[in-house]
Amino acid sequence: MKAHVLLFLVIASLILGACTSTAASPQAVIPSPSVIAAATATVAPAEPTGTPSPTQASTPTPTATQEPSATPTLTASVAPSETSTPTDTPTITAAPPTPTGEDAIYIYAIRIGDGGPIACGDSVVPINTGVWRTGDVESDVRTALQRLFVKQQYIAGLINPAYLSNIQVDSVDFKAFQGILSIRLSGTYVRSGDRCDDRRVREQVWSTIRQFSGIKTIDILLNGNLLGDILAGNE
Repeated sequence: MKAHVLLFLVIASLILGACTSTAASPQAVIPSPSVIAAATATVAPAEPTGTPSPTQASTPTPTATQEPSATPTLTASVAPSETSTPTDTPTITAAPPTPTGEDAIYIYAIRIGDGGPIACGDSVVPINTGVWRTGDVESDVRTALQRLFVKQQYIAGLINPAYLSNIQVDSVDFKAFQGILSIRLSGTYVRSGDRCDDRRVREQVWSTIRQFSGIKTIDILLNGNLLGDILAGNE
């Protein structure tokens, strides 16, 4: 930078001097090329004051590398299993005791051919219905007869010869003072064709009624006719 300034000053002096000479003398003095060369040679480029040391590259300050934050893994939400609505636990109750003896209502069926005293050498056998007596003779007799007049040939392995008939209990009336039991039945009595069955049916019905105490006289009508007479008609 200083060499250029010095060169500029030299050239400016020469030009100024030339202009002055021109003004003093009509002939302009033009500096010769050798003079210009000498002037130029005189101004040598200035030595650099110092060799600039290469600029030390700045060491980049290590920047703490931020660890990538863990992307939260989406866990599939498990749908809650359908919970069954709790149901009430059934209460187990003990079965009521089965009535026995005089507490139970019985019906009577026939054991055939065992050398018994009825019909044709048969026996009439009680069968526990599992129903408790109420103590009301009219109600208990009705219950017993309704269970006897069923469309079932065998009851507890015994013969029920009345199973062919269709008989319903209409009314039961008991006069306790006289001991008279009056029963009114309706329906149809059907004979089986076995001449012994009429007597078997009679034993079934009368034995079923006599299980209740206090009964002295039994009056049974079927469609207004004495049942005893109907059952004796085939003897």
